[in-house]
This record gives sequence, C-alpha cells and structure tokens, in this order.
Amino acid sequence: MSFSLEVKNELSRIEETHDCCRKSELAGLIRAGLTIRMNKDKQRVLFITENAPLSRHLFSRVKELYHSGPEVIMLKTHRFRTHAVYRLDFTNFLQEASGGLFYETGIDTEPQEDKLIYKPYMLKSRCCKRAYLRGGFLATGSISDPDRSYHLEISFPNRLLAEEYIHYLKEFGIESRHILRKGHYLVYLKEGQEIVDFLNVIGAHGSLMQLENIRIVKDMRNQVNRIVNCETANLEKTVNASCRQVENIVYIKEHLGLESLPDGLSEIARLRLENPDVSLLELGKMLNPPLSKSGVNHRLRKIDKIAEGIMLEQK
Repeated sequence: MSFSLEVKNELSRIEETHDCCRKSELAGLIRAGLTIRMNKDKQRVLFITENAPLSRHLFSRVKELYHSGPEVIMLKTHRFRTHAVYRLDFTNFLQEASGGLFYETGIDTEPQEDKLIYKPYMLKSRCCKRAYLRGGFLATGSISDPDRSYHLEISFPNRLLAEEYIHYLKEFGIESRHILRKGHYLVYLKEGQEIVDFLNVIGAHGSLMQLENIRIVKDMRNQVNRIVNCETANLEKTVNASCRQVENIVYIKEHLGLESLPDGLSEIARLRLENPDVSLLELGKMLNPPLSKSGVNHRLRKIDKIAEGIMLEQK
C-alpha cells in the first residue's frame, strides 16, 4: 500500500462530531473531486475513485447529511492490473433547489457545457477550515513516498478553487505554490516540514508520526554520509600530501643525498621515508624531543621547497 493511500484511509476513518465540519469536509471533497462525463448521450456528474474506503466515506457522509445518497457503480478494469473503480453519480442532485447539496457547497446547479460552475465557499471557524482542507486532499490529493522525496499535491479543476485552498492553508501558516498542468491547477508542497504541518492540520496524526520517523532516519543517514565523505576527503588529502613528501625526499636523496640537509630536516625526512602512512601528529611523536603537528608540517614544507629548487636547477 502506498503512503498516499495510507494517509487517505486514515482520514476516511475520522468521525466529525459537528454538522458544520461534516458539511465543510463534504464541500472540500466534491468541489475538488466532481467531474462531468458523457454517458449514453447524457451528462453525468461523477466522483470517480479507486479507493473503496473513500467511496464508502463519501456515500455515508452525503446520506447522513441529505438523507439520500449518490448512485454507486463499481467497474472492474484490467488496465495494467485488475482493480475496481468506483463511480458515485451525483447527477440527480442537480435537480434540487435551495438547500440541496450543490447549493450548500457552492456549486451551480446548471453546468455550462462540460464544466461545473463554482462560487466562493466562505468558512469562519478553524475546525471547518481543517475539515475543508481534509476533504480537498481526500478528493484529489497525493503524497510521494517519503523514503524517496517530499512532494504533496492537490488537483483542482479551476483557479478559484486552487486559490481558495491556498488561502485556507495560509491561515494555518502553510505557504503552498500552484501551477497549471493539463488544464488543472495543482497546489503543491515540496518541503518535509510543510507536509508534516499539513498532515497535522487535516488530522492525519498516525501518518504524520510515520513521516517524522522516516525524516529522522533520513537525516541521520545524511549526517553519517556527510561525516564519511568528510573523513574520506581528509584521508585522501593526507595520502596525497604524504606521497608528494616521499617523492620530494627521494628526489633530494638521489640528487644531493639526505646528509646534505640540516639535522632537523634530515631526521624528519628519514622518518617520513620509513613511515609513509602515518599522520603528521604521529610523525612528530617519533622525534626526540617530540614535535607538534605544525612543527612537522613546517619542516616538510621546507623539504618541498628544497626539492623544487633542485628541480629548477636541473631544467
């Protein structure tokens, strides 16, 4: 089961105790999720989903608030894999007058051609705004697998609905973006913390904890990788420096002899030839008296300059 489906199944089990919040969630569901399709030369207003718990939740919510439910049709499809598609037909609700489902959720009962006409849907209480945001996500929302990336999006059929949704998100301190893609407006979040805040607002607390656990593991993994990469880079730097020092010492030995170097430099040169893999700190401890890391580095840099001088003379 995908993470997105887990979130929706959790949200479908939430029981609202107030009628105002139930209606707000229902408004979010059908305003984002309804579509007009032609069937037998007649326009049908449908809510289409592959999520069985969501279809049951929507049917029950309409039934308990308006005492009649949409017609439910289940179709089997074999495209890519065998699965069920649920069609909830709301066409008969278009005939209802003032006080009906469409009227109360801000949808015009006379569609223009193949498009529904939406009116602004104003909410005052924060609990109703949470329910409305939850309904919109249930209808057309999706979340990518958080193990791979952080991305949440909700699709809307027109700009008014998208901007309305963005407005309510802002009231909870969530800054979202939107783009137009294939005729639909997508409201999206791309930061892990933004998605966590959103799940908290809509009441998906179990999924929120699961996402937070994944974020903690990913952060720890990234931190370990950074440390390993840093240590690898430092080790590579140390090895390269040691190789350069050994090459320069061998060059001096072949052309002038190490005895030509001052006592302090010849001593460190012999130690470096005998111990090419040790660090500067360890090299300094082998001297008598011991020398600090910076002192060892200073002497080896002098040896490098002497070798460079010999190379210039040889040219």
